[in-house]
Amino acid sequence: MKKWLLALCCVLVLGGCAPRTKVIEDIQLIQAIGYDYVNKNEFRSVAGSLIVLPSEETLPQTKVFTATGNTSRITQKKMQAKSSKYMVVGRIGLMLFQDRLAEDGIFYFLNVHQRDSMIGRNLRPAIVEGKTFDLLSKNYHLDTTVYQYLNGLLEQSEREIYPRVTLHTALYQYYAEGTDMFLPIIKGNDNHTRVTGLALFKEDRYIDKLNVHEASFFKLLSEPFRGGFYQVQISSDSFASLENVQATPQYTITKDDNGLHVSILVYMKGVVSESGDLSMSAKDLTKIKELGIQQFEEQMQTLVNRFQQRGIDPIGLGDVASSKIRHLNMEQWHDTYPSLDIDVNVDLTVIGSGITD
Repeated sequence: MKKWLLALCCVLVLGGCAPRTKVIEDIQLIQAIGYDYVNKNEFRSVAGSLIVLPSEETLPQTKVFTATGNTSRITQKKMQAKSSKYMVVGRIGLMLFQDRLAEDGIFYFLNVHQRDSMIGRNLRPAIVEGKTFDLLSKNYHLDTTVYQYLNGLLEQSEREIYPRVTLHTALYQYYAEGTDMFLPIIKGNDNHTRVTGLALFKEDRYIDKLNVHEASFFKLLSEPFRGGFYQVQISSDSFASLENVQATPQYTITKDDNGLHVSILVYMKGVVSESGDLSMSAKDLTKIKELGIQQFEEQMQTLVNRFQQRGIDPIGLGDVASSKIRHLNMEQWHDTYPSLDIDVNVDLTVIGSGITD
């Protein structure tokens, strides 16, 4: 008899400890969160929520909740008070910041989300030119939710325009001594949204912007990738197109009695799909290669010089230097970085369309 009573008690205890199940139709699933500037002491939180209707023939809908306050917890409570369903934030995949807000710093918001164990580190942060409320409330007339549309836009742009950015990479860049944060910038226009460039940060403040063209060259400096598209100017009105570009940057940082020496060598390989006024002859491919090397080096050298002038290091050269040079004094690195001679060189291989190695 005692054994039966013990077994019954165990079943009751285990049943009471079981996690509460959530039916998707009964919850407010938050997929995107935005933050807009209100004043020096307050901000507006904007939550893009997925609503799944019982009918299988009805597509999921997007509903937007907003609240103003001076802490994230307060705005969350205010938004929950406007919803008849329990808000679930564990599926947030997109975090947006109004550009005006980002000028004053965004670490508070990054820190709030990094401390939430329910939120994955692959969450995508981005800067919005304009208000995040307007972007998340827009009707894009597509058979998809606002979150899916914006997330797909950023995911596609990562392949060719700028390096991959997640909450994890942004936090690493913020905390590391030898690198600075960057985030993609998007802007809503009529019934669509587009990527307009890359936001550059000093600590956690947005201080400069690269346009799409500049961001694509920054990608060459920052990470290995394949599948890019670039142009080589042949004359004032003629261009050659390089497609399926494969690129790998290589950093060399040394120290001797004369100080630190930094060089960046970018290995590039691409297929010439259009040759402008030139043909696909070996001689013309050589000309495209020579012009490409010259133009790509100029574009990337200009970016590096600009970063030094602004006192920012989005490439992360300081981070590389600290890993390559033992006992490197990071304070000395920051002091000398703006005046360092940083050489950028390109090793370009071009292949005529339809020609294999």
